[in-house]
Amino acid sequence: MQLKSNSIFYIFCPANFATGGPEALHQLGHRLKALGHQVYMHYFYNKGEYPVHESYQKYNLPYTNDVLNLNENFIITPETYLDPIFDYKYANVKKIIWWLSVTNYNITLGYAKEEVKHKRFYAIKSFLNPKKYKTIPTIAALKRKNVLSLAHSYFSVDFLTKNKMEVLGKISDYMSEAFYLKVNTSTIKEDVILYNPKKNGEYLDQVKALSSELNWKALIDMSPEEVALWMNKSKLYIDFGYHPGQERMPREAILMGCCVITGSRGSAGYYEDVPLPEGFKFDETIDLPKKVVSQIKITLDEFEDKIKHFENYRKTIIAERKNFDAAVEKVFGKIEKK
Repeated sequence: MQLKSNSIFYIFCPANFATGGPEALHQLGHRLKALGHQVYMHYFYNKGEYPVHESYQKYNLPYTNDVLNLNENFIITPETYLDPIFDYKYANVKKIIWWLSVTNYNITLGYAKEEVKHKRFYAIKSFLNPKKYKTIPTIAALKRKNVLSLAHSYFSVDFLTKNKMEVLGKISDYMSEAFYLKVNTSTIKEDVILYNPKKNGEYLDQVKALSSELNWKALIDMSPEEVALWMNKSKLYIDFGYHPGQERMPREAILMGCCVITGSRGSAGYYEDVPLPEGFKFDETIDLPKKVVSQIKITLDEFEDKIKHFENYRKTIIAERKNFDAAVEKVFGKIEKK
């Protein structure tokens, strides 16, 4: 990117909210700052309290409520918060969308369309008078604003390419260093199958019904420490939920020494995003549940052999921080101190 020495990056992020997306946004700000760039977090949905969640204070990033509306400055915003793209008080600032989740963008777009579906000729009115009518953030509307895009997964690369969006590069986040402190390789593995009931549905219910004699453990209403404890001592983690981006829990499970089985929806359909060994990824529309049960039983019985097939994926996860740092520098460059 062609940056000026006085360019400022404003990273838009929800206030006091801790999940994968906000952490990635703070990681990006931290790395940009380390490369010598001027960076400020700009928190939205702020209720007037201190906006930095305690989990992200370690990144030591300044924040501001004001954005200097100058051509040399940049806004970086997630795909779920696109109002700044169309806000006239940011008319001169260059805009970058970081597509952390294609799925969440589609959900956000759906909400925006639902909000105005009963208002006659709204799309035309918002096009002709965007100052009065809030713009629906369709791909066409984003293109008219000449936004730049950062991909997060190969799923999002594919989406952006098909929609002919201008892609600066691909930057994926990395596992927090605090998580590695929870890895305990000395824990004896047990025949336990972990799953997140909030992410799975009817298909996994069918799998469980065919294997009720096995030891299933739901990861629900647990602290991070409790989740880590179960991952350390379990042999298998299963996730047939929709993967809107590169999901953290499967990666956490692999670092904790679990084998992992997933479906093929969302980013899980891309080997580059979820590079599981052969036989550990299923298509719910084709594969019968009994086929999954067979793989589960083989994995539990032959765990010491099967876990070896996950070593390359584990190495990829361990290298995420290094690859993230390199990707940010490749896209944005480094400001050399004089």
